[in-house]
Amino acid sequence: MADAHMLVFQDSRLVYGKFKGNAVRDFFDNFELRFCTLDIKMRRSGCLVVLPVLVLILPVVLAEYLLPGDVVPKHYDVRLVFDVDPRTNYSFFGVADILLDVKKTTSKIVLHAQEYTVAEDKVVFHGAGDLPAVTSVKLNDTYNFLTLTLNKELVEGSSYRLQIPFYGNLKIGLDGVYISTYVNKKTKLREYLIATQFEAISARKGFPCFDEPIYKATFRLNIGHHEEFTAVSNMPLFNTTKDNALEDVWSWETIAKKFRKDRAHFVWDQFENSVPMSTYLVAFVVSKFSYVESPPELANTKFRIWARSDAIDQTAYAANLGPRVLSHFERWFNVSFPLPKQDMIAIPDFSAGAMENWGLVTYRETALLYDNQQSSFLNKERVAEVIAHELAHQWFGNLVTMKWWSDLWLNEGFATYAASVGVAAVEPAWRADRSYALDNILSVLSLDALESSHPVSVPIDNPKRISEIFDEISYRKGSTIIRMMTMFLGEHVFREAINNYLVKHSYGNAEQDDLWAELTAATQRHGGLSRNVTVKQVMDTWTTQTGYPLLTVTRDYTDNSLTISQKRYLSLGARASSASSWWVPLRVLCEGETQTQQEAGPVQWLAAGEGTRSLHRFEHGAAPDQWVIFNTDMIAPYRVNYDPRNWQLVSRALASGHRAVPVLARVQLLSDALELAWAGRLDYTTALQLTSYLQKETDYLPLSTGLRALAKIENVLKRTPDYGAFQKFVRRLIGETYNRSGGLSSGMILNEDDLISVKMQVTTSSWACRMKVPGCEENAIALFDRWMESPNPDENNPIPLDLRRTVYCVALSRGSVRHWRFALERRRSANVAAARDQLLHALACSRDTWILAQYVLAHPNIPAPQHPNTTPYLEWAITEGSEVRRQDAAAVLAGVTRSTVGYYVAKDFIYDRIQDIYNAFSQGRRIGFIIKTLLDQFIALFL
Repeated sequence: MADAHMLVFQDSRLVYGKFKGNAVRDFFDNFELRFCTLDIKMRRSGCLVVLPVLVLILPVVLAEYLLPGDVVPKHYDVRLVFDVDPRTNYSFFGVADILLDVKKTTSKIVLHAQEYTVAEDKVVFHGAGDLPAVTSVKLNDTYNFLTLTLNKELVEGSSYRLQIPFYGNLKIGLDGVYISTYVNKKTKLREYLIATQFEAISARKGFPCFDEPIYKATFRLNIGHHEEFTAVSNMPLFNTTKDNALEDVWSWETIAKKFRKDRAHFVWDQFENSVPMSTYLVAFVVSKFSYVESPPELANTKFRIWARSDAIDQTAYAANLGPRVLSHFERWFNVSFPLPKQDMIAIPDFSAGAMENWGLVTYRETALLYDNQQSSFLNKERVAEVIAHELAHQWFGNLVTMKWWSDLWLNEGFATYAASVGVAAVEPAWRADRSYALDNILSVLSLDALESSHPVSVPIDNPKRISEIFDEISYRKGSTIIRMMTMFLGEHVFREAINNYLVKHSYGNAEQDDLWAELTAATQRHGGLSRNVTVKQVMDTWTTQTGYPLLTVTRDYTDNSLTISQKRYLSLGARASSASSWWVPLRVLCEGETQTQQEAGPVQWLAAGEGTRSLHRFEHGAAPDQWVIFNTDMIAPYRVNYDPRNWQLVSRALASGHRAVPVLARVQLLSDALELAWAGRLDYTTALQLTSYLQKETDYLPLSTGLRALAKIENVLKRTPDYGAFQKFVRRLIGETYNRSGGLSSGMILNEDDLISVKMQVTTSSWACRMKVPGCEENAIALFDRWMESPNPDENNPIPLDLRRTVYCVALSRGSVRHWRFALERRRSANVAAARDQLLHALACSRDTWILAQYVLAHPNIPAPQHPNTTPYLEWAITEGSEVRRQDAAAVLAGVTRSTVGYYVAKDFIYDRIQDIYNAFSQGRRIGFIIKTLLDQFIALFL
């Protein structure tokens, strides 16, 4: 497992640009800059930083973690009975009957099991003939291998039926088969439910199984439970009976000793046989939930949305959108949805945003439920995006599954890309195809610029490392390079290839080379790519290598030529030379040309190896006084650095008439200029002069991109004397746009039906309050005070929905403990997850350290506050059954860590309570998220 250790950072050579002295203040005041740099070296003679982190000690193995494959499953009959009752410690009994095919003669069967007891004396084979007997049952805890030794060999080519009985107790948690709880807002009673989360390797916690994606099989589930509950699973219900389905192995007398309940109150729900699928897609929920059924005309598939009975009125949007997205994907993939029904269910405690279990998609409440009185427009967009993502998985991931987790990106990257396709089809005014692509690319450009990044297709040498690749590289970079393919192949060719891929590998497994083969074949049928390059040649450079290229473009102003070099971009500077190179699709726009003209021509290529050892020459059509811009449609994730004269030409064009430069080109320029300056590859005079045009920008995407990049500078300056100059600079950039978009002074959302307009008002309002735009914070506090004065604040909230997150945070950072406790009470009363989420974020904005953490722990030398019933907010994050749900705990710790005052409190808390934090989070990704957030703030302190 993991232990807390002390990691000492010494003699590290992290070098950043330092915003120092009057030089930057002068620029922020006058849009001019004299830029200074300061090397920050954490040395023995300088600062010594001691940071508690978790060090995971993982054994070095080759293929020892994989099942041998001598015996494979063909069908599972899984019978379970649960007592959803804390008084009996959530007891359960189960039987897994597995039909096995023998691929190689063997006297051992190896499969997976974890967190329950296998009844060794009851493990037997069933069937006719002279069957083998099980002589020993051993469980290896390292890889959860359950090894059954037999008294005779299984015969190659034969089939056997193996029965494995087991029993145990469920836990309140977030993976495997787990218990979740909630309080019914109508009855005020605490209710319990059983949920599952089996991805990636937690199906073994539900029942003994071959828990690797390549071992697809059919499943028939039979679930026993108290009659007050309802069970739902991947497939439709076949029948319900009062007969104990486990009687041949677990008599009711045995079960009753644990359950202490009358058999007459239990029922067993048997579900239809499933299609062949991987174990991680098996799912069931046992609850007291209700459901609504979608209008049958929206899809050919029966569609139901499940939720808490007191939240069922929040399912209308999902019930309408879900079947429309499903129907669109049937047309887009040209493959029918193969199941007779599709259920989607909102779980009160859920580790991920959602999980694509075939026929039963599970969600966090915030990702499925929408209330038009309590959920913002941005919440609505999030619901649509997640639903589209999960429904795309029903084809890409479920129908065709990766062979091993190394190709997780085939699942997640494609679903992330397809989400934009699905949302754009059902909500076309949102322009999801463009906005989602931009968000994905910018995230990739940030994360993949680190030496610690990993390839899209990454070798996994230990199952315990699988969770590490459920990150933005697999999701967002995967999506970005899939979008890149659609652009250089053309959508018609791309969709033809995807259809062939899905049909050919239906109900089976595939790897990325299988996808490349279909894409190359489709491309060749339509004439092929320029330079006779294959899809595999291009895409392997993007999936098997870490990172992305920086193109350095230098123009020769005496003719129409330029030179290009490529090298892997690293945001902190390369510590070692890199031989990486890519096939880079090039689209180049010259001043005076239109985007349409540029896109009409074929994509040009910078080949792998070109521009590495020698410069690659490229001709263009711009005059010496005209600009040249690469990647104007952001076809691929790479950065571009120009010679100083071309940067000046671009900057001048933006200042004089920015609309002559296409929207995505403006996004690319802003992102590149500020990032290259941050990394010391471009002077800040050039970068900030280019950024100055934002005061005239009226399109949301470039403005939000510029602010996103400036946030890195803000993080450095916010604890320095230069922060005021930075605030003044940003006020000039956003002041007019803030007022024009409606801001906070209007007390309303100006264009509440226009998502882009709403985003503009929300983003500029948040920045305006942080940058001290006159009146912004005062308006926020006034709105919050009006809410506090409302006679029925839980029903009447005067704060506009999409502005609440900003208003809440300002009010709680500027207000007193009275404001904090009012927000806490409203969160306790809220029945809409989105509303609770906004208030949870706001509670972390407090500047009262005694509220954020235990007083003695954080500030032992400060007198105790004279406040009764003090609330240690951070303590809740690691306390079971507290105000903070397990799914939200990491967000609480990260939220406090990011705040200016809260950082110091959170740092002490994490230092002193690292073992308790680890004990509270069984999911390693959450630990990493907390540590990363702390380090982001820690680094800023030394710049």
